[in-house]
Amino acid sequence: MKISLPQNIIAIISKINNCGYEAFLVGGCVRDLIMERNPNDWDIATNASTNAIKAIFTRTYNTGLKHGTVTAIYNGIKAEITTYRKEAMYSDHRRPDFVIFTDTLTDDLSRRDFTVNSMAYHPEKGLTDPFNGLDDIKEGVIRCVGNPEKRFSEDALRMLRAIRFSAQLGFKIEDKTFSAIKKYWSDLYYVSVERIQSELNKILVSKEPQKLYLLWKSGLSQVIFPDIKELNDEWINYAKYFSDHGNKKTILLSLLFLSAFKDMAKYYYKKLLKKLKYDNKTIRSVGLLISCIEDLIIFSDRNLRKAVTEYGEEVAKNTIEIKTVCSKFTNAYRSFIIDRIGKDIVPLKADISGLDLINAGLCSGPGIKEMLLILMHCIYEKTEVNNFDILMSIAKSVAKSQISISDKP
Repeated sequence: MKISLPQNIIAIISKINNCGYEAFLVGGCVRDLIMERNPNDWDIATNASTNAIKAIFTRTYNTGLKHGTVTAIYNGIKAEITTYRKEAMYSDHRRPDFVIFTDTLTDDLSRRDFTVNSMAYHPEKGLTDPFNGLDDIKEGVIRCVGNPEKRFSEDALRMLRAIRFSAQLGFKIEDKTFSAIKKYWSDLYYVSVERIQSELNKILVSKEPQKLYLLWKSGLSQVIFPDIKELNDEWINYAKYFSDHGNKKTILLSLLFLSAFKDMAKYYYKKLLKKLKYDNKTIRSVGLLISCIEDLIIFSDRNLRKAVTEYGEEVAKNTIEIKTVCSKFTNAYRSFIIDRIGKDIVPLKADISGLDLINAGLCSGPGIKEMLLILMHCIYEKTEVNNFDILMSIAKSVAKSQISISDKP
């Protein structure tokens, strides 16, 4: 098999070879090249030591000397270069206690997680595939290298990676491999929350985010989402629909909580996302979308104005798409409503401020916020009332009637 490689990658391999050492592209970049995908990273395995690699390349930095890895930058490209190694016991179910450097490429490939990631390529020698990864790519299968129970007991994160690769590549998980996940799912407790969140995000933004259901089928959900007992068909249908959406991580997380907790989603989402150590931006985005979905019931002009003002245009558009995808509304109607956002439906700002209300002696304290809220609802109903004099007149009438306005400090 001949694979087209970037010239600067060929140059890195040649430079190592010219110094008397072996060097092969390995792992995910080989898989991606075979599948005509653009690799995210370039990994090279070699029988050269880290000291030898640092002597060959002038620009290097230590990525993981303990595990034999140095990153080299050459001709404008970065590659992680690792000495051939075997791994010893994994007493913490995550990382090897120590590594044993070896002289053979096959030993190095044998320690890897899945057959599709256990191939090597050299621009002159071609493909090295001792575990039939190429066949599994052709058949669309995720299969462990060797005994899957041993692979997962070594590194529990591999179970979640199997589902992630299934979602990213559109592959099925081989039966023995999946059975081992069902047997060892509880070992995922040994993995850090940060690594779990990273894999979860990759599933959510993948080609087939509906593969998230495998967390429940395998038992892994008991570690990641213990409060969510099942993933319903409605969420799976949403995941298929939004698989190409630019904001699908936020959308699918929001729908996950709404499908699981219904009206209580607003009380659960923050707790669960914080437990998974999501950043504040993601938590806020999910919260806004959940609130907008619950708030926007009928697509009247008044409600649409309120949605774009209080939640933002993007959140309003996402909400409309969510609410129309599994309903009687046509694609044309959905597009018509969404196209209005940012055109005749725009965020509004009252032409009066809290300070104006205070100076007029109409309210104070919490009553200011309540009065502004009433005025905004008037503006949502009729945008033509968004005029200082008109709003002041409305505020005086409200204050006079004492409708739900608190003047307590």
